[in-house]
Amino acid sequence: MTQTKQQVILRKKSSGVAVLLIDCPGKVNLLTSEVMREIADALLDVEADPAVKALAILSGKPDTFVSGADLHEILRLRDIEEARRLSARGQAVISKLAWLAKPTVVGINGACLGGGLELALGADWRVASDDPGTVLGLPEVRLGIIPGMGGTQRLPRLVGLRTALDKIISSDLVPAAAAKEIGLVDEIVGQDDLLAACQQAALKLAEDRSVWKAARHRQAAREEPEREEKSFALTQRSVRIRTKGQYPAPMRAIEVIRHGLERGFEEGLAGEARAFAELAVTDHAKNLINIFFNTEFARQTAAVLAARMQSQPVTALGVVGSGMMGIAVAQLAALSGHRVLFMPTSRGPRAPVIERLNSSISHMHQAQASAEEPAQALARIQVLEDEPSLAASHLILEAVFEDEELKRQLFQRLEAIAAPGCLLASNTSSLSITKMASGLADSGRFVGMHFFHPVDRMPLVEIISHRGTRRETLARAAGFAFRLGKIPIMVNDGPGFLVNRLLCPYFLEAARLAQEGVPLNWIDEAALDFGMAMGPLVVLDEIGMDIGIKTADTLHKAFGQRMAPPAVFERVRGLGMVGRKTGTGVYCWDESGKRLSFNPRLIDEVGLSVSDRKVPAEEGARIVERLVLPMVDEAARCLEEKIVRKPREVDLAMVLGTGFPPYRGGPLRYADLLGMPALRASLERIYAGDGSGRSVSRLIQSMEAEGRRFYSRTADGDEG
Repeated sequence: MTQTKQQVILRKKSSGVAVLLIDCPGKVNLLTSEVMREIADALLDVEADPAVKALAILSGKPDTFVSGADLHEILRLRDIEEARRLSARGQAVISKLAWLAKPTVVGINGACLGGGLELALGADWRVASDDPGTVLGLPEVRLGIIPGMGGTQRLPRLVGLRTALDKIISSDLVPAAAAKEIGLVDEIVGQDDLLAACQQAALKLAEDRSVWKAARHRQAAREEPEREEKSFALTQRSVRIRTKGQYPAPMRAIEVIRHGLERGFEEGLAGEARAFAELAVTDHAKNLINIFFNTEFARQTAAVLAARMQSQPVTALGVVGSGMMGIAVAQLAALSGHRVLFMPTSRGPRAPVIERLNSSISHMHQAQASAEEPAQALARIQVLEDEPSLAASHLILEAVFEDEELKRQLFQRLEAIAAPGCLLASNTSSLSITKMASGLADSGRFVGMHFFHPVDRMPLVEIISHRGTRRETLARAAGFAFRLGKIPIMVNDGPGFLVNRLLCPYFLEAARLAQEGVPLNWIDEAALDFGMAMGPLVVLDEIGMDIGIKTADTLHKAFGQRMAPPAVFERVRGLGMVGRKTGTGVYCWDESGKRLSFNPRLIDEVGLSVSDRKVPAEEGARIVERLVLPMVDEAARCLEEKIVRKPREVDLAMVLGTGFPPYRGGPLRYADLLGMPALRASLERIYAGDGSGRSVSRLIQSMEAEGRRFYSRTADGDEG
């Protein structure tokens, strides 16, 4: 007998096992309110039917179990009580599963995340497939919320307090084999055997009540009170250090877990629902969820492009340039399975270059896989003696010194060498892609591919087009970046492209503040307090002051007084400081790359200052306003000029490419929070105070006049 609803199918087998298949429209299963209602109805049916001995729950999808709750529902939440009821309803359905008067088994193949894992935790027995794509996890904390359907209460009781704290706070995904080791799943079988194994396990539990009772009532042993208290204290300390108090969800998760262990399971569920609700309605959570959606959209778009280009894959990468970026991209490509033809810029001995590649690959790989893999990756890199040997490449990436004429001449030589289907790409950080393409016979295969430092950790790649770039070229470049594990964003050519163009006013404003006498440490400290991953002065040292100053010169030339560097830039330029890669910049760095102290030459020779006090709150707010709002203004100009099309592209690029705090949603969501009148007034005050002659962008002025925002409100949240 089969009962079919829109998203849940209940099949009752002659063996006495009822199989519940979750099969939502689309590629993934999500536990919407409607799906949860259908599951609840199916559970009532199973319990009432005497012919049903046991229940097995699986997915109707070939490669995923349940990817979580419906985040669009969470985005729509505005009222705490409404959010609490949503959580409580979900808890009630899973508690119904957990106390069903018949044995229950869940079969997991593919992603079992968030609400999907909470559903699985409600069953008596969990069987997972050995497919590499089978992973389990509770990633809610990363989205600014906590598990809201019992996960904070069931996971500690199943796998123990310390393991549960680690998995919930980190949001890490656990492969099937590791999940079995910690007791999260009970069996691992082949993907094709999953249904049969679940039915067999269900019948076994139904036939032996003692085995069923043991499975249902098992609990991890509690630690001694002192050890539990130590686990909580250590986790809280780690969270405080890592989040600097800017992310409330981890602490709330710890509190709810503790509350449940101290007050009992039902009190724990009530506390979980309250905490989930209070977090879910905040801008903090909604911003993190929107960044997640934007990231997934960009990733899926790149995956589609990569799939379309399977007939012309980039499997052999040519790299020209033996500097930091050239070596980093070469090693990343080799570790990703690509053949690399590496052409150093110098004509000296190749042995030192090979040693640098070997050292860099080992450092990038670290302990993430077997010791043989770095050696295998190095074997994929061929260090060339001459440029014609690049002819076997499918894409040649240039990463030489930032000099426009040098690059133009290089690409003219490369075009003569490259096969007709080979792409030509520049990793320039600010020079004109259009001008570099102008000297090529076939400019349609030329594109910018701007990787960010450090290449192994920064997920963003800007794919920069000029007017003549072919769509096929953009698709192949984006697909290649995706296969390197990066998130590509399409950007039209313009000085500084997108990210560096927005970073330039950030750096210039930091320099103006320093020139005005604001202590250097206050500038970086205020940025960190705002949530930036690094302060502007640290970022300048990381990317290299030479590159930063070169970019500032390019933008000053393009945009005039709006991007004019303050006088202190010239004084620092004369000192020859570079940054972390040479050990001296705004900071001093040791040989291992550890930041030591501010460079005393800036104080002694340039006249800048450092304070032994923390930045006062009011001064910190003023510094943040100066650093961030000109970035917002420049982002508005990028939209006006169609450097990118959507506000969400600006925000995602700045979060992924600069460490702009994701919980603030990006500079344009932050602007919407401030409101256009306040934003415009603050910008005018900043510009009037420095004599730069800057004015507020036309877009911001028109948005204020028309009562518009960067993001329009929709039923499912904000659309940009």
